[in-house]
Amino acid sequence: MENCGDEDKAFEAELKGKMGWKCACSLDIVDKKSSLRRVTCRGCGKTFKTDRDTELCFDCEKKLK
Repeated sequence: MENCGDEDKAFEAELKGKMGWKCACSLDIVDKKSSLRRVTCRGCGKTFKTDRDTELCFDCEKKLK
C-alpha cells in the first residue's frame, strides 16, 4: 500500500507540471466564474440559483401553468 502514495505523488507532480505549477486540485472548471446568479422567488420567497432569466422558482412556475 505504500507504493500507492508514491504513485499519487507522481501523478500530482505530473498534473502540476501540465497545469503551470498550479495546485493539482485546481482545474479549468474551478477557475471559471459561474454563470449562476442568486434569485429570490417573487411567489414564495425561496432563494435559489439559476442561469435562466426568471424570477420564479420551478414550483411557482408549475403552479402558474
